[in-house]
Amino acid sequence: MHALGLKDDNDFAEYLLVEGGVAVVPGSGFGAPGHIRLSFACSMKTLEDALGRIERVLKVAVAKRA
Repeated sequence: MHALGLKDDNDFAEYLLVEGGVAVVPGSGFGAPGHIRLSFACSMKTLEDALGRIERVLKVAVAKRA
């Protein structure tokens, strides 16, 4: 998160929502700051699509910082 210029897991969750259209839950609300929670209550196709969008968002973010 900090490598992307984000303050915490809340900022990271918001970043993934805005940039990738993927909703995750900040881990700090569950006693795990610096982590995120994913829901698996969906189809495998939906999960694979979401993980692909997260991957693309992170690749773009890393490329911008290089």
